[in-house]
Amino acid sequence: MTSIIPGYEYDIFISYRQKDNKHGGWVTQFVDELKGELEATFKEEISVYFDINPHDGLLETHDVADSLKDKLKCLVFIPIISRTYCDPKSFAWEHEFMAFIEQASQDQFGLKIKLPSGNVASRVLPVRIHDLENKDLMLCESSLGGYLRGVEFIFRSPGVNRPLRAKEDNLHDNLNHTIYRDQINKVANAVNEIIFGLIGLQTQNIDLKEKESYLSAVNDDNQDTEFPVSQQPVTSRYVKKNRVFKIWRKKRVIYSLSSVGVLLAAIAFFLFSSGSSMPFVERDWIVITDFENHTEDSVYDRSLYTAFSLTISQSRYINLFPRSRMIETLSRMEIIDMVFIDDKTGREIATREGIGIYVVPGIGEVGNSYVITAEIFETKTGNLLKSVVVYAQTRDEILAKLDQLSKRIRRDLGESRFSIASQDKPLSKVTTSSLEALKQYSLGTEHLKMADFTGAKDYYENALLIDPDFTAAKASLGNLHIEHFNPAKGRELLDQAVQSADNLTDREKYGIMALHAVNVENNITKGIEYTRILAELYPDDPIYRNNLGFFYMRSGQYEKSLKEYKTAVRINPRLPLAYAGICWLYIEHFGRADSTLVWAEKMVSRYPRNPWGYFYLGNAYLCSDSVAKAESAYRQAREFDPDLLLNLWNLAHSCRIQGKYREAISILDDILEKNQAEKAALYNLGVNYYLLGDQKEADNNFSMFKKIVWEDWMKRWPDHSGTYISAASVAARLGEKEISEQMLRKAIEIDPTSHFRFSGVLCVQGKIPEALDQLEKALENGYRNLIMLKIDPNLHILQYDVRFLNLIDKYFWEF
Repeated sequence: MTSIIPGYEYDIFISYRQKDNKHGGWVTQFVDELKGELEATFKEEISVYFDINPHDGLLETHDVADSLKDKLKCLVFIPIISRTYCDPKSFAWEHEFMAFIEQASQDQFGLKIKLPSGNVASRVLPVRIHDLENKDLMLCESSLGGYLRGVEFIFRSPGVNRPLRAKEDNLHDNLNHTIYRDQINKVANAVNEIIFGLIGLQTQNIDLKEKESYLSAVNDDNQDTEFPVSQQPVTSRYVKKNRVFKIWRKKRVIYSLSSVGVLLAAIAFFLFSSGSSMPFVERDWIVITDFENHTEDSVYDRSLYTAFSLTISQSRYINLFPRSRMIETLSRMEIIDMVFIDDKTGREIATREGIGIYVVPGIGEVGNSYVITAEIFETKTGNLLKSVVVYAQTRDEILAKLDQLSKRIRRDLGESRFSIASQDKPLSKVTTSSLEALKQYSLGTEHLKMADFTGAKDYYENALLIDPDFTAAKASLGNLHIEHFNPAKGRELLDQAVQSADNLTDREKYGIMALHAVNVENNITKGIEYTRILAELYPDDPIYRNNLGFFYMRSGQYEKSLKEYKTAVRINPRLPLAYAGICWLYIEHFGRADSTLVWAEKMVSRYPRNPWGYFYLGNAYLCSDSVAKAESAYRQAREFDPDLLLNLWNLAHSCRIQGKYREAISILDDILEKNQAEKAALYNLGVNYYLLGDQKEADNNFSMFKKIVWEDWMKRWPDHSGTYISAASVAARLGEKEISEQMLRKAIEIDPTSHFRFSGVLCVQGKIPEALDQLEKALENGYRNLIMLKIDPNLHILQYDVRFLNLIDKYFWEF
């Protein structure tokens, strides 16, 4: 059986390791079920190559490459990705998987194709039957040149990682909640989409060839004339015209059919061609300066830039250099307080960032109408490349005219008409029809970037007073409340915003849906999916990769989190949030002080005034037992931000570790003065006074802390093991042995897995061997927070214990 597209041997090639089909015949059953689903999906007969015998019956004397070459000439390649498949030494990997990738990459369609939906897909359609180790996942993705996407047939439950069966006895235990029959259908539908995408591409190729053949026939005939047309006698011109007419009559059937193809090709050329002569290619960056406001109305000072940026940034063809990065560039230019970015500054920013194009927009007033302009400049020369002008008869038309201006600029930079039409929503729908509300929203965003959260909240609230239906303002204010003010109010606002999300741009829509999923629905998985959509739609925007890193970290997927943070840094090497995320992961979840030191030094070099870089530098030094250097780094962080409490805590710990108890006490007092909610400072004050030899003051602080735990925390968090850990620790410090043991038993009853925290209580109780047993269990179960192992005051007694040091060597051998 041959493929439905001529020139191909099969439609589908199934590749697998024999190990995955030996016991139970999972692959054989999958192929049988898939064939049945394909029959119900396609009108045509779909050919499937599946070899049930090892190596297709090939012997060692046979030429494997030549024997498989024809069979691999297929439309869709389905590898059964398992724990054993990702092996470069295996037959399936070398002679099927890699061979197909190489072969398909060089054929008429290529490895990746554009689907009828407009999305791009690989002709390799993985079927995953196991969760992979990170090294195997990276091997697959590096071979494919992108993420390993496909259809999962994985039954996942605690301690279980196996293929999903057609008939599951305990389907409700599957954490993936997948149904075998549905997954088979997904595979068939994916095959259907790929094959019809290939058929569409083939049709386009045929139409173009027919057009070229027709033009070639006419051109060949034109070569018969001996003179230029302008020098021919009338009779000669008549003969030439008649000859072409005869050709047309002779081939009229062919021409009548191909003319449809020519017409379609002409329409396609009109819709999809770029036609730009500017020094700009797809996914290049541009800088847009602030609007030059030549009117006397200040409402245009911020609002028009926000609106114009919003409509331009809908494009997936153009990358707009965001204002936040412009501010970073200005800071490196030692320009701190610039409010207005004019054409000169815009060119300087573009030059420093290696951006070839910058745009200077403006608005003027002529009588009762408005002139809105945009000048496109070449950065290198400063030459004006194009000037675009639109006119608004009234103020109410301005936003609509900005849409028009945006489309013309996108077209001038080479974006196709089809792309513009499919990625464009009117400003009046995606934002607000009120310029006053838009200005307040813009000011709120400016204050948010400056970390003025109260000011940002006030401006967002002003925007909603003017336009209560301003969805983006609701979402921004909601997120601000969740992070800094009133989480309940924030969730209410996000609930309202998500109802109108479909009316927004894709950037805003999926951004709001991700925030809602994480902060309102408490569904981190859904938040990850929405953010991944954004990362795929806008692959050059590092913020989405950074957000993915954060969401993966929150969900405990630390390897994926690290990968996304590093991707964000590769896109934008000056993204402090991503550096901080990388440092956090290395020190708290991987226990890698060496890697933390490398990334912290990079952060400090790029952001010498950012306190977080010095904070992580201090953590790396402290974990490497360079405590004096750690203290110095923490003190530098304190100079840049005296209110960074996390830094103050670690500074106090570094002083305590070095025996500087009075300095530690002073810093802990400062923490309490800055934030009365930091009650744990009382416990740490008690520890430092005890180490100083002042038992009376130590007991005084321990007693105050005990009162808070018993009278407040046990009422607020009666079912939290941490409450009873704190109670057990402080009781032991006060010599209340029985109460301490009782509280520890209660904590273990609530959460028997908190081995690290149990070890701290046992240390205070004087039970060192038991404490080390618990600590070893924590490390065996994957606990890698090296910084806590170094700074926890309850573990102070272990720092020179031989068994403790051996555990550190065993689980953190890099150090």
